Amino acid sequence: MTVIAFIVGYGAPLLIAVITVASTAGDEKYSSKQACWLNWFESKALLAFVIPALTIVAINLVVLIVVLYKMLRRGFGAAIQPDEKNALVVIARCMAILTPFFCLTWGFGIGTMVSQDFGIYVVFALLSSLQ
Repeated sequence: MTVIAFIVGYGAPLLIAVITVASTAGDEKYSSKQACWLNWFESKALLAFVIPALTIVAINLVVLIVVLYKMLRRGFGAAIQPDEKNALVVIARCMAILTPFFCLTWGFGIGTMVSQDFGIYVVFALLSSLQ
């Protein structure tokens, strides 16, 4: 399992980066004086970030729904024990705290694409480093 995790974890980003650089290389499409080479107007290389990021978010959402469904389904069939009820409360609290925090990070990430304000870049970098 560890080998598969390393292959997917390091191989997939390497493959995405190689394909992106190979498809945008030449004519200096991947270098820009305004922003990084993941731009939209010149090379559409921003898709190399957006597609994997949205795929990860979608997979995480599916896993979250499946886990919550399994946990709640198990509780309906039998009498809910006090410990199980407490575990559901803890999970709900964690989700309520962490979800806005992670959404803030994505919001500032989008803010870096639409604003030139240096403060947004700093806050985005700090929030991303905490994840």
